[in-house]
Order: sequence, then structure tokens, then C-alpha cells
Amino acid sequence: MKQLDSFNSKNASRVYAMKEALENKYPHIDWRTEQSNPDSSGELNVSLFVPFPQYKEAELIYQDFKSNKFNCGSSVFDSLIEEVIAFRDERNWKQFHNPKDLALSLSLEASELLENFQWKTSEQAIKENMDNLKDELADVVIYALLLSDALDINMETAIKEKIRKNRSKYPVEKSFGISKKYTDL
Repeated sequence: MKQLDSFNSKNASRVYAMKEALENKYPHIDWRTEQSNPDSSGELNVSLFVPFPQYKEAELIYQDFKSNKFNCGSSVFDSLIEEVIAFRDERNWKQFHNPKDLALSLSLEASELLENFQWKTSEQAIKENMDNLKDELADVVIYALLLSDALDINMETAIKEKIRKNRSKYPVEKSFGISKKYTDL
């Protein structure tokens, strides 16, 4: 058997759902999962395996399936999201964190970030408001992470996909040193 991917316990139910969908769509491949023993933090890992002879085909299918439908892989943001969610849940604020209100809050925090630059040059704003800029930027990112969690969006995957799209819209040979929108290049 060869491992295709590994997931933390937060994503375990999605791994099993993905395995079931893969089995239904590609029954000729022997999709298997294994759970590891919990680590010191109690975190459990779930791995997706296939037989070695089926690995190349399974890897292509899996990568396409994951990027187009499930996006359930772990992310560089996972531990940060978990910390933000723990803070939120300790205060029983999840009841207020629906996608609409999170999007509104994200926009409001971005406006508070902008307020630091009002009537100043960039240099003045940075010199006079650096601590507040850090706080407001952190608030923007916190709400973005909460919204990504509420919408079940893997931010790492979403960012990589957006960069891929932007590369297509803004090819270096047309956009290098130019600030125009892609429709005007």
C-alpha cells in the first residue's frame, strides 16, 4: 500500500466522505484509510492509501478530485484557525458568526485598517500607527479565517488557485511593471 495523503482529525469525516465518493466513481481502485494513534495533543491522523500498482492512476484521480470537489487537505492555516475558533468558542460567539456577518465584519475591519492611512502619506501612517496597523490587519485575517472555516474553504488551496488564475490573467510579458487591470492589458 502507498499513502496518497494524510489529514488531521478535524478533517476525518471529510476524508471518509471523499473515500466513499472515490469508491463509487472509481470502484476499480482499492481506496483505503487508516487511523494513527493520537499524538501528545490527542490529535488523530487519518491517511488515504491505495495499492502500490494502482498508485499512479489513483494519484491523478485523487488530485483532480480533491482540487475540484473536496479541498479537504490540511492547510498551513489549520493550527491558526483552531486557535481562533477556540478563542471564539470559549466566549460562545459562534452563534453570531454566520457567513454574512463574518463577511460584514471582515469589511468593517478592513475599513478600520484603511482609517489609519486617512489624510496621511503611507510613510506617515506607518510611522504613526504601526501598532494599530498590526492589530487591524490581524482582525482582517482573523475574520477571513473564520469565514473560510464557516464556508468550509481550505484557504491554502483557495490562495494557490487564485494565484494560478492571476498568473493567467496577468502574464509577466504583459503586466510586468504595469498597474492596469487585466482587461486593459
